[in-house]
Order: sequence, then C-alpha cells, then structure tokens
Amino acid sequence: MPDERNQSAVFRFFRSHYRQQLPFTKEQLANETNWSRTSFNTYWSKQFKRLVVPIDDTHFRVSESFRPYSTWTAFRALVTQVRRVSSDYTSLLYSNVIVYEFFMPLTNEGHLRTALDALFYKDTISSRLRALDRNRVEEHFPRQGGETEDDYFERLCTWIERVFIGYSLTHVSGRYRAEELATISHAAQIYEEGSRYLVDETTAVVRFIFPCGTPIQRRPPLSSRHFEDDQEPDALIDEPEDANKIRWFFGALFVQSIIQVVNGEDEIWMVESGMRNRLHIWRVET
Repeated sequence: MPDERNQSAVFRFFRSHYRQQLPFTKEQLANETNWSRTSFNTYWSKQFKRLVVPIDDTHFRVSESFRPYSTWTAFRALVTQVRRVSSDYTSLLYSNVIVYEFFMPLTNEGHLRTALDALFYKDTISSRLRALDRNRVEEHFPRQGGETEDDYFERLCTWIERVFIGYSLTHVSGRYRAEELATISHAAQIYEEGSRYLVDETTAVVRFIFPCGTPIQRRPPLSSRHFEDDQEPDALIDEPEDANKIRWFFGALFVQSIIQVVNGEDEIWMVESGMRNRLHIWRVET
C-alpha cells in the first residue's frame, strides 16, 4: 500500500533523527516519501507537526512527544486515524507573579475545599462582593460613569474570572515540637506521662498563583534559545497596576473564607512569594 510505505519511511526517518537528535527540514522529510505536496502538508499539519519542535525558521528536531510512538505499531496507529490539527503553543512570559501558600493541618482539608469551591461560582462570588464594604471595593475597583450597580458587579466578576482560575492542594509530612524545648530525659518523661514531645503531622498546602501585568508573547516557544536568552528589562521590575487589586480581593474573598474554616487553629500561616516575599501569620491572642 503506497500510504503505508510512505508512513513507514517517515517512521524510520523520525526514529533515526530522534535517536541522534539530528536537525532536519520539512523538505528533507518530504523527500523520503512520494506523497504530493498537498498530501504531505496534510500529514504534517495533522500528525507529524506534534512530534517535532522548531529550532529556527526552517529546521526541526524530533521531540520527546515521539517516544510513545517509537514502535511501528504505535506510530501506524497514530498516522492512520483522523486527528484534529495539532495546536502551536505560544510562549507567554510573565515577569510578575504573586504566589500564596496556606499551611494547615489535614483535618481542615474537607471543609476548606467546600469553602474554596464555592468561589468557583458567579452567584457566590457576586454575593460575597456585595457584602464587602462598598467604599473599600470602589477604592480598588472604581466605578465607571453611568455604570449601574448590576453592571458594576458584572464587571467585577469578569475581572475575577480572568485572574482566578483555581488552586492546587498538596500534602506534606512534617514533625513538630509540641512542648517547650526539653532535654532527652525530660522528653522521655513527657512520653511516660502520656503526652507527646514530638508530633508527626500531615499538612495540607493550598497554593494560589496569580500572574500580573501583560505577558511577553513569543512564538515558536519550544526552542532552548528562548530560555538561554531571557533577559528581563529593568522596566518590568515595577509592579503592574493590577497587583494591588489582586492582593486586596484575595484577602477579602479567599483569606477570610480560609480563616473562617480553620478558626480552631492556634496559628494560620500563609507564605507570599513572587513580587514580594513575606510570611503572614494569624495568631489567636492568649
């Protein structure tokens, strides 16, 4: 079958160039087959393009995405089925980012998920926004002339939709001292009395990442030169305008929800990193 012979030729070409990481051009690959230009371009856009990364305007290398198809059986299955056109990734570089991480005992995870998941819904966010101090909200998000209240909160929800996509939650194991610093003999006495000196605890870490400002957009992104040549201009050091908005709304919506959920803890820790590196601690006053 002509198509299978051409597919086999492409497979051998890819396998050889993958093993040796040799650069090649589209013309070199096309010359391995007797497909018409139209047929080759169709295969390139639908199947082959996803398996390569650009080096420059004319040269490519076989990428790691070829590894799952490095046997003839897997490769033939790939190129003989109808697939959607592979998308070209665009590299977006944000020079400013705000990262928040909450640390809390695992016992709070279920309640925390419920509280945070409520903030994925427009009606919940809208009601929370309306309950905030209106002057404070408008201080960070001024109303526009002639804007009705409904239009104002619709615009607010649209902005929050853009900056908040979700959160990640991981579990880490830790060990903590539960008593005042003691000697080994005193610690043994604490254990004998039925208490614990060292406590093993699994901690839930909730992470939020907020890109700020306008990203630098580049294409194609997958060549190593984009990482080698990255030099951030001094102009990007200044905080973008939306950074303070993000900090305030995060505190008003998310931090308050989290503190209410874990209210029984003696301390709540939140690490802020990125544009500012700070540790926030909420501590119950004795």
